[in-house]
Amino acid sequence: MDAPPVTLGLVLLLVATMTTVGTELSPSGFVRLLHRPATLAVALAANLLLLPASAVALVAVLDLDGGVAVGIVLAAAAPGGGTGVLLAHHARADPVLALGIQGILAPLGLVAVPLWARATSQAPTAGLDGGSQLTALLAVQAVPLVGGMFLRARRPEAADRLRTVSRRVADVLLVTMTGYVLVVSAPHLARLPAEAYLAITLLVGASLATVALPRSGGPPERRALAMVTTVRNLSLALLAAGAAAEAQQAAGAVIAYSVLMYLLSGLALIPMRAAQRHRTRAG
Repeated sequence: MDAPPVTLGLVLLLVATMTTVGTELSPSGFVRLLHRPATLAVALAANLLLLPASAVALVAVLDLDGGVAVGIVLAAAAPGGGTGVLLAHHARADPVLALGIQGILAPLGLVAVPLWARATSQAPTAGLDGGSQLTALLAVQAVPLVGGMFLRARRPEAADRLRTVSRRVADVLLVTMTGYVLVVSAPHLARLPAEAYLAITLLVGASLATVALPRSGGPPERRALAMVTTVRNLSLALLAAGAAAEAQQAAGAVIAYSVLMYLLSGLALIPMRAAQRHRTRAG
C-alpha cells in the first residue's frame, strides 16, 4: 500500500475530488450553515467526535486490534467524502447545504484522522507520520478546494468546465484505485473477522440514522446531513492507512468500509426517495 504508484494515485484522487467540490461550492453554502447553527453543530459533533469515538469503542468492545482496528477508525475519522453530495442529490436532499457541510468537513478531516488514529492500540505507529506529511495533505486538499471556490466566484463558466473534467478524472481514479486496492487487499478482506464487518455495519447505520435527528432541520436538510455524514473520505483514509504499521490490513478494513458504506447508502436511498415522493404528492 505504500508503493509510489498507489500513493501518487491517491494524491491525484484527492486533488481531483477537492477540485470538484471547490468548483461546485460558493459562499452561499457556508452562509446557509451559519444561519443554521444547530445543523452545523450536529454535523461537526457527529463527524468529528461521535462517529470516530464510536469506532474506537467498537473495536475495543469487539476485541479488534492491529491494522483492522486502525483501518476502521481511520475510515470513521475521515469526513467529507467526495461522493456525499452526489448521494445527497439522489436522496432529494438540500444540495447547497450538503456542499457547505462537505466543504467544512473535508479539511477538518486532516486533523481528525491522525488524532483519532492515535486512540487505537497501534497509537505509536498508526496514522500520519509527522507535521510535514500533515502539511502536505492539508495543501493537497485545501489548495484545490480554495482554488475551485475562487474560480467559481470569478469565472463561473470556467468553473463549470473544470468541474466536468475534474469529476470525470475523479470518477476514473476512484474506480481504478478502488479496483487496484481491492485486488491487492482481497486476501485480507477474506480474512477480516466477522466482528470487523459488524463494527462497520453499526457505524454506517449510525451515520444514516442522523436523518432522524429532529433538531437538524427539515427532511431535505436531514437527508443532506445523513448522506454527507455517511460517506467518508476514503481516499484520505487509504492514504493514511499506508502509514500504519500493518498497512495492508488497515487498507483492507478501509475497503471493507467502503463496500458496506455504498451498499447501505444505496439501500437507504429507497425509503428516502419514497418519503419525498409521498410529501410531494401530499403537497
